[in-house]
Amino acid sequence: MTEVNRQTFYKKLVVTGLAFTLVGAGTLGLHSLNFTGEPTVASAAAETYTATANLNIRSGPSTSNAIIATVKQGTQLTVIGQAASGWLKVSYQGKTGYVSSEYVKKSASSTTKTYVTTANLNIRSGPSTSSAIVVTVKQGAQLTSTEQAANGWLKVSYQGKTGYVSTQYVKESTGSSEPAPAASVYVATANLNVRTTASTAGAVMATLKAGTQLDVTDKAANGWLKITYQGKVGYVSGQYVRALAGMKVVSNPESIQVVVNKQNKLPENYVPKDLVYTTIPFTFKEQTEKKKMRSEAAAAIAQLFAGAKKQGVTLLGVSAYRSHATQSALFSSYVQRDGYDKAATYSALPGTSEHETGLGIDVTKGDGTCAAQDCFGGTKEATWLDAHAAEYGFIIRYPKGKDAVTGYKYEPWHLRYVGKPVAQAIKSKGITLEEYYGIK
Repeated sequence: MTEVNRQTFYKKLVVTGLAFTLVGAGTLGLHSLNFTGEPTVASAAAETYTATANLNIRSGPSTSNAIIATVKQGTQLTVIGQAASGWLKVSYQGKTGYVSSEYVKKSASSTTKTYVTTANLNIRSGPSTSSAIVVTVKQGAQLTSTEQAANGWLKVSYQGKTGYVSTQYVKESTGSSEPAPAASVYVATANLNVRTTASTAGAVMATLKAGTQLDVTDKAANGWLKITYQGKVGYVSGQYVRALAGMKVVSNPESIQVVVNKQNKLPENYVPKDLVYTTIPFTFKEQTEKKKMRSEAAAAIAQLFAGAKKQGVTLLGVSAYRSHATQSALFSSYVQRDGYDKAATYSALPGTSEHETGLGIDVTKGDGTCAAQDCFGGTKEATWLDAHAAEYGFIIRYPKGKDAVTGYKYEPWHLRYVGKPVAQAIKSKGITLEEYYGIK
């Protein structure tokens, strides 16, 4: 094969996505999408381009960079800058990366602009509040528009859906580096009725459990809040709702390294896609959700248990995955017993429990004693886990003396899977997951 033919062959492989096996580039998780030290990119007004072939979006302007996503021919991409050597910097479904300009062409409309929502906002099927709601987006969401505003409405595109939004609740983005404003997360502090009007005279549409996250879209009169629930508009009394300042909904719930804590929560009703039953022994026999973990974590915990066994340490699982519904019911029961404020000091708000990620697991001694209790600390099992868990990709998620960072007291029994490289780095530095990523 001549050099010219070889280059043409490789180029075709890159376009179709088969370069994965040749250059060893794996799929890059959202959390590890880090452009520190990236080449300088010329600033440009956002424009819409169309892929002329199946095309890889990469983490840098070169075929040697990792593949972030592969898009089909005809996919529209928002170009936000130009890089060297014929590459373009693009935005696609919330991800930023690079594509070869050889396989894209400018779309018919070159007036695409990017907007950021300044509040939780309904995208509607037509330019009127009487039109049906297509989807509700969070404050800080990015929308693209190719049409001028008319009567205070914009025609926009969001994650493949097209509709209309009021210009009152969007602002034009100044560039891809603009940080999205943090949206407040609202939760019910008691079991709460959603009503058809802003009054107790309104019919009850649904009753929500304490701890349920609410999509508050506006304030109504007399202390009531307007919300969206299951695609319908309703009202709740603000007396039983609290805005959790500083709390954010994570954008990368499927990432192995996702950080979930009291300031960073999972999307409402999130369910991991690859849950499987673990093969390790538990303190109980029933085949329940508590024996499940995400597939990669399940394989790793089996290796950890086997490694411990070889060194004379026997372990049992206590509790792994916990569904959002289970966490909601648990938290709600604590609120009913002790009130919201006290319950929040010892139980995780639904969506903020690591058990919901499918990556966390509580373990204990082989005889089943000291399960999720302080007496587990100092045992030979706890000592072995502290010394060896990182070798299998796990960390002690809530280490001793780090309460102010993690928000939880020392839990030597709570393991969290993050993968070997990250686990070993955290262990060697004696830090937490929050400190490793420099976030709260």
